[in-house]
Amino acid sequence: MQSANERIAWETKQAVEAAYAAGAPKLGAIGSHNPTKSAMQVAADALGISVRTVRDRCSANGLLERHKLKINWEKPGGDSPSVGGDILHEVDIAEERARQATNDELHKLRSQVKSFHREAMTEDIVREKLMGLAAEPLRPPSWSIKRTAKGKAQEAVILLLSDLQWGEVVNLDAMGGRNSYNQEIAGRRLQRYFSHVCELGTEHWVGPPPAVIYLWLGGDLISGEIHEELAKTNDLLAIPAVRDLSTHLISGFDLLLKTFKCDIRVVSTPGNHGRTTKKPESKDYAINSYDTLVTWMLERWYMARGGKRISFSAPRSGDALVTINGWNVLFTHGDRIGSKGAQGFIGPAATAARGMKKLVQDYVSEGAVLDMIVMGHLHSGMELEEGFVNPSLVGPSEYSRSGRMKSKPAAQWMLTVHPRRCPARRWLVDVGAPEEGSLYKPRS
Repeated sequence: MQSANERIAWETKQAVEAAYAAGAPKLGAIGSHNPTKSAMQVAADALGISVRTVRDRCSANGLLERHKLKINWEKPGGDSPSVGGDILHEVDIAEERARQATNDELHKLRSQVKSFHREAMTEDIVREKLMGLAAEPLRPPSWSIKRTAKGKAQEAVILLLSDLQWGEVVNLDAMGGRNSYNQEIAGRRLQRYFSHVCELGTEHWVGPPPAVIYLWLGGDLISGEIHEELAKTNDLLAIPAVRDLSTHLISGFDLLLKTFKCDIRVVSTPGNHGRTTKKPESKDYAINSYDTLVTWMLERWYMARGGKRISFSAPRSGDALVTINGWNVLFTHGDRIGSKGAQGFIGPAATAARGMKKLVQDYVSEGAVLDMIVMGHLHSGMELEEGFVNPSLVGPSEYSRSGRMKSKPAAQWMLTVHPRRCPARRWLVDVGAPEEGSLYKPRS
């Protein structure tokens, strides 16, 4: 019984011999002006395969030879005898392949020449005909900076102070040397913040001086005792923490009043850590908060001393919507934005972005368009589409490390609002020091 390979060999032999008998030459002339197909090419077309496959089957050690078959290159009548057997056959195939390779190379070179010619023609046409570069030189316009007259278009400064969590203790060893925090460190960090703000607003300031300063006390000012572990580890209870923080804030406010000549408007919104109740309550949210108590103590201090350039506001709603230089800015702590939980590697940015979108929709229903939202709560400094998220004075803690959250250094925002731009300038003011943890040291 004939095998499949033997049958293929016979079909190939018969196809080549039939093409040769029909007048096809042994060697074709594909690259000439009068192209003719060789017998192997005609056979390949008839079999529906490539000419290379036919040549491989007919070559030395090919399929035909393995089945002891040979192509009969004698035409009927004996006018074209086969000479030399297998050796002559291999020489013919080699010559045909060499000729084909030469023709292919010539074709490739001709194509390259045509391509170069087209590119040159295209470049000449574009430069000289369409763009006129050769005939007409470029004449760029002269630009200059339009400066606003002194005393006009003054910016308002927004200072963000949230998530101070006064009284909390973060142990340096428990944090692997990354961060530490206690009453003494909190005082130093707050002093650094007010000092840096004064430097940025004077020595590093360009343009007219600030028109007004809005200082936001954004909640979680006190660590509080809402969690059992905080009640055990805090170095200050809530009431003593309120008193100690108030003295430090008064020192900071006095430094601002001394450095800047503009008014200072303090806006207060409470957070969740400062609540006086064990569980969060919606009723009297702002009143039942140590954060609000801090604001009241500060207000009483300056009222008793006749402070005319500083004012205080603590809305009972827990949110503060303020128009600054014509822009609507909403201050809210962030625990009531209607969005909780992080999302994969996006982290707290997803929570903040979702919550800000909800706030925008909520206020639109009341006819108020929010231009910028300022919030805290998430201990991460971020600028998002709808506004800013303030980091914390604490920095990373045992709680954040247990959750494998990314360690964010202690910092607070300083922003400005321009009459034509909201926001305009922004600085993320770092307040940590190298002795407080490796997070505040450069990598060695």
